[in-house]
Amino acid sequence: MAQPAPRLEPEDAAPPSSSEMRLHVPGSTPEEVDAFWLREVYQGDRLPQLTLRAVAMGSAVGLVTCATNLYAGLKMGIQFGVAVTAGLLVYAAHGMWRRVVPWLAGESLSPLETCCSQAVASAAGYATGGGLVSAQGAYLLTVGHHPPVWTLLAWTFLLSALGVFFAVPLKRQLVDREQLPFATGTAAAVTVHSLHVKGEKAASRLRALGLGGLVAGVITFGREALGRIPVALALPGSLGGVSLASLGFALETSLMPWGAGALLGLRTTASVLLGALVFHGAVAPRLISTGIIPVEGGVEALLTWGLWPGAAALTTSSLLHFAFQGRTLGRALRGVVFARDRMPQPVDALQVPGSWLLAGIGVLTPATVAVAYVGFGIPVLHAMIAVGLSFVLCLMSCRVTGETDATPVGALGQVTQLTYGVLLPRNVEANLVTASITVNAAAASADLLSDQKTGHLLGAHPRRQFLAQLVGTVVGSVVVVPLFYLLVPDRSALGGARFPAPGAFTTASVAEVLAAGLDGLSPSIRAAVMWAALAAAVLTVAEHLLPERWRRWFPSPLGMGLACLLPASTAVSFFLGGLAMAVTRRVRPSAVEGRAVPLAAGLIVGEGLVGVIAALHSVW
Repeated sequence: MAQPAPRLEPEDAAPPSSSEMRLHVPGSTPEEVDAFWLREVYQGDRLPQLTLRAVAMGSAVGLVTCATNLYAGLKMGIQFGVAVTAGLLVYAAHGMWRRVVPWLAGESLSPLETCCSQAVASAAGYATGGGLVSAQGAYLLTVGHHPPVWTLLAWTFLLSALGVFFAVPLKRQLVDREQLPFATGTAAAVTVHSLHVKGEKAASRLRALGLGGLVAGVITFGREALGRIPVALALPGSLGGVSLASLGFALETSLMPWGAGALLGLRTTASVLLGALVFHGAVAPRLISTGIIPVEGGVEALLTWGLWPGAAALTTSSLLHFAFQGRTLGRALRGVVFARDRMPQPVDALQVPGSWLLAGIGVLTPATVAVAYVGFGIPVLHAMIAVGLSFVLCLMSCRVTGETDATPVGALGQVTQLTYGVLLPRNVEANLVTASITVNAAAASADLLSDQKTGHLLGAHPRRQFLAQLVGTVVGSVVVVPLFYLLVPDRSALGGARFPAPGAFTTASVAEVLAAGLDGLSPSIRAAVMWAALAAAVLTVAEHLLPERWRRWFPSPLGMGLACLLPASTAVSFFLGGLAMAVTRRVRPSAVEGRAVPLAAGLIVGEGLVGVIAALHSVW
């Protein structure tokens, strides 16, 4: 049976005032929860939601979010949930539109229109690019060329849309019944609500977002377009007889890692810095002094060697995290199976109809299999198995995202890679293509449920939220695929200072190891892989078994593994950003959500947008 919703105190059950928003719906049974939400929270029939201007604004902001997230993924191997940033950008853009052409912009957007626009932009920015920066980047590294444009365009849309449909049967259980936190979706709902209720609070957030974007954009333009600002300022001194500059220790002028570090938190960023000190500061000088890595190879030679232990640490930690989530997967499966036994409720009439679900999956599945066969040469049976496996892994992705706000697409992609390492051994292309099915579908599913959480808290119509998400996958696919070809015209664009692309190199290395085994690696790399995997396993087990008060002092294995794939200068910037946010949280906690978080998001958006423009200018 479904877990009952928590019983709240009487004051929590009171209807919210115009300046408050209910984060939990009271009720001792699922039926009571549904009835209360429909009576006290639902606004979908009283406020406009899926309007033309809402979709247009969301699509316009989606152009920005998908470009900046693609840039960030290629540069740092990290994708950011863009729901909060998208809500702020939609609100600001429409406000500017109203001042310029008030007769065309109309009245202010309703909260549900802003929610709808945010869903379109979020889908465009998050659900479509994950597979490009990992599995498709790895495909380019391994095969040496891109697939045809039509293949990748159809592939990206089909997988993103498939993930959206896969999430439909999970929404009622995870969002409505269990009311999982979905922290990003909840934060987006609070942001949208505050934008429409508290004018000064909204203005403060918008000013912080704009300031961050302006500063990062100006510096990026001076560095990337004009060449007047250096990429980094080398640190003086040496380690083990090798200069810090040769090891990559420097202060970057890029502000995107600062913003990323502020959002990732101090534990993760300190772990990245610790990993950089171990690899770049201790291991690298010894590799250079013994001649394993030539000193003239510079930072790129270090990163080429370091991708193997880094990939081993990331893969080991991700798979162990996945194994520890066995109970989570069981709860997700039970929620779907036993949902059929419940009596229909009035609120079910607002959900996505079962006929839509069957029609969508019935069309998208054979289309996905056809593109896999024609475009990539994957056998039909194996493509069908990959789609079925992706549905099961989407359950896991949505549950983990709801509970922890971290979407484990890397671990899920590696599960698929291991599966096809057995089903189609020594077939690197099949390994990468099937992994992209999981990465794209899992990311899209988790993003849909985060957006549905936002809409649920604001009282939006679930079916209209779903349609907005589908529109976002179309917008994102049409924009992000051509942009990927422009930013990464060939294999040489990946692995340099501009686009280290750690996700692509990790995925490619896993596929190559599964195809050839560890025997093809040098003895030094094999030893590093073994030690990195062992260290990651110990740290991951400690994360799950130790009490919370001890756990936070243990380094993150994911952070330390990522440090092997990034320049040491980026690790330093990550840490400085995380430290700045931690100090702000300690000195002035009230400024974190209102100013610090939007400022950090502005640094990412500003540099990402100007960086994309500068990169396209250099290509043209």
